[in-house]
Amino acid sequence: DIMRMFWESHDPTQYMGQGNDRGSQYRSGFYYFNDDQKRLIEASKEAYEKQLGRKITTEVAAAADYDKYGGLWYFAEPYHQQYLAKPGSRPYCSAQPQGVSLAPFETWAPEDLEEKYMPTLPESFWKKHGPVRGCSVVQLSNEPISESSY
Repeated sequence: DIMRMFWESHDPTQYMGQGNDRGSQYRSGFYYFNDDQKRLIEASKEAYEKQLGRKITTEVAAAADYDKYGGLWYFAEPYHQQYLAKPGSRPYCSAQPQGVSLAPFETWAPEDLEEKYMPTLPESFWKKHGPVRGCSVVQLSNEPISESSY
């Protein structure tokens, strides 16, 4: 489910940026902690790239590769936190989902990982709450999604 949301929520073919936001801090990246995750990310990337018909430039790397820089995760400055939810924030959209759904898991997942990592969200969730082409991701509510809503 997380891989599907990741690929579908932005344009992974834009190198070092999203929309007008350019630079390494805006790059698309997927970081893994073990070999299973690496294999799933690479398989989903290959499948989605075929579906899009364009080269995906998302960085795929081990999270441990960033230990030498102080770690992979850091919080942005307070004024960047939940920017779109703040009063007076300008409507802004650079992610630009492509409106292409990732192929069903069983069509691209390594066979030996299928059972262990089978997605749990039903297709009804994706039909109602999944990203669509354009600025759909940033225009969604920040409220939790109730299971009864799909």
